[in-house]
Amino acid sequence: MNGLTISGGLLALLLFGSASHAMKQPAPQYVNVAPLPGSGMALDSDGKPDGAGAMQINIPVAYTPGKDYVELSAYAGQFVNDNKSDPNWKNGTGTIGFGFGTWPRFYGSGMAVSSLIFDDSKVLSAQLQIVKESGATPAIAIGAQDILNKEEADFGDTCNTGVGYYGVATKNVHVSGKSVYVTAGYGAGRFLDRPFGGVSVPVNNYISLATEYDGFQINTAAGWRPYGRYSCVTVSGGYNGQTGWVLGAHTTGKMNGIWAIPVTIMLLRR
Repeated sequence: MNGLTISGGLLALLLFGSASHAMKQPAPQYVNVAPLPGSGMALDSDGKPDGAGAMQINIPVAYTPGKDYVELSAYAGQFVNDNKSDPNWKNGTGTIGFGFGTWPRFYGSGMAVSSLIFDDSKVLSAQLQIVKESGATPAIAIGAQDILNKEEADFGDTCNTGVGYYGVATKNVHVSGKSVYVTAGYGAGRFLDRPFGGVSVPVNNYISLATEYDGFQINTAAGWRPYGRYSCVTVSGGYNGQTGWVLGAHTTGKMNGIWAIPVTIMLLRR
């Protein structure tokens, strides 16, 4: 199966997504940007920040960060209400994520969403990579969003809630000698018990482009790395098909994962 065939399959998935809508939308914190690997910042097959790697905006990639990885991100996005965009930028999203291990690699994150970041909704998520990418096989990971199902009390009557278990695969398919990253998966909870998928292309050392279907809407995004391929900062912006614009930035560094413990305690408090 060549890259064009795989990319064509993803295009069919995107078209399916645009033609169908869930009876319940995802909870508000899941409509702009995902607190998962590769969301807003490109990663290579070893889970390290690399402008030549795979990037999406509101779905994960299977490339999973490992030991001593830490990231911080902040985004502003438009809020979904009765399946219509609110003209005000009400979704402020802040995420801190940590990587653990050399193999298998494990990633955990805490996300806070509200009109004021760190004031309202708090969600813990995790991803474990179980298969490395090879010439014949994609990278494969499993994960979950909102592990503790903290949003059911706030949004259960109007939104799709529950732990968002998912599986995801990512493969560099090399179309015409250029890296093209294809991601496909299936998830419950915020993924609405549907397939999701996307395609991303590193245009050059400074810019990556991505499109995707997240189970609810079709999104497009661009990431800009001001310091080149290995920039520790990525500024990302995009358009969520049913909710509106999203804009923010990621920064990465190295930190011992022991710091994940106090961060987790903080995010568990309401």
